[in-house]
Amino acid sequence: MSGATGQRPAPQMMELTDRQEIARGVYSVRLIPDGPMPRAVPGTFLDLLPGGLHVLRRPLSIADADEEGYTLIFRVVGRGTDELSRVPLGARMDVLGPLGHGFALDSVQSGQRALLVGGGVGIPPLYLLGRRLVERGVQVQFRLGFRGRNDIFWADEFSQLGEVLISTDDGSVGTRGTVAQIAETDAARRFIPDIVQACGPIPMLKWVKSALAPTVRTQLSLEERMACAVGACYACVIGDAGDPDHQFRVCYDGPVFEAEEVVL
Repeated sequence: MSGATGQRPAPQMMELTDRQEIARGVYSVRLIPDGPMPRAVPGTFLDLLPGGLHVLRRPLSIADADEEGYTLIFRVVGRGTDELSRVPLGARMDVLGPLGHGFALDSVQSGQRALLVGGGVGIPPLYLLGRRLVERGVQVQFRLGFRGRNDIFWADEFSQLGEVLISTDDGSVGTRGTVAQIAETDAARRFIPDIVQACGPIPMLKWVKSALAPTVRTQLSLEERMACAVGACYACVIGDAGDPDHQFRVCYDGPVFEAEEVVL
């Protein structure tokens, strides 16, 4: 397990003050809490229930946070996220969080290099992570994988923090293929990281673990489906590499783990 939030905050109401479709079927939303706002550790998430909707809570990773509120990014993939994309501005939601253990920052020093690897809806938490690393004087390179040109979001925002290398499945932007193909480019070969931090689908994380983790400290943020989001239901478990009889709860013990801790 990596960096902790250090707290288990109680639910509170938050107001939806902004919503934008930033790519095909991908939305950013801005939430402002009614009360005191816990500091978000990069890689942690909010578990929210839009008022009046007969759906389960939806865990969404935190893309950015400041002294006033949180920015979340999500892709519409089912009923819950579709309804969330239609919630009117000014609506208030019941929100629990920030939850989980995020990326560790204390082991990365000024002047070091961090490689942040993301795919699809695993990309958003890397923005807050990158921003916090840059504030610490860390040089950052992003390797981001998207389906195609119309699926790319926040490329300009990421580029303000560090070098951005993009792959698309169809080759419409950047390197054709996945983030694994980015690794073969000259720009990637020139960047020798002191730490790798990644978030995305399991196939991508398997590649990161096999290709990068053997030589450099690597942290992985897992995207398992969650139900309760507080570790009670054991719906989002992943194998413990150190104990075949034990499983981690991604929502409670993670979602960020050291690469050697988990079986993918």
